[in-house]
Amino acid sequence: MGSIHQQVCAVRASEEIGVKYMQAWEEKYYDKKEAREEGLAEGEKNKLKQQVEKKLAKGKSVSEIAEALEEEEETIREILQKIQNRTEGE
Repeated sequence: MGSIHQQVCAVRASEEIGVKYMQAWEEKYYDKKEAREEGLAEGEKNKLKQQVEKKLAKGKSVSEIAEALEEEEETIREILQKIQNRTEGE
């Protein structure tokens, strides 16, 4: 076989290998991006849940919590249901 330099040059010159490399790179890039976005979304959900729990502990109503957090009342009800289900399971 030739030197490593010759092999690298051959790979770089090959359009098919270049396309495959770029496809693999792009797939990894989007997988990482999606994972980051999912992590952020999960973090945002946890933060919202914590805020709802704090406001609930202060005796706030669903509508007051929704208004304070700028969320829909239905979203707050869903969070409260999850909190209640978790509490009942303990």
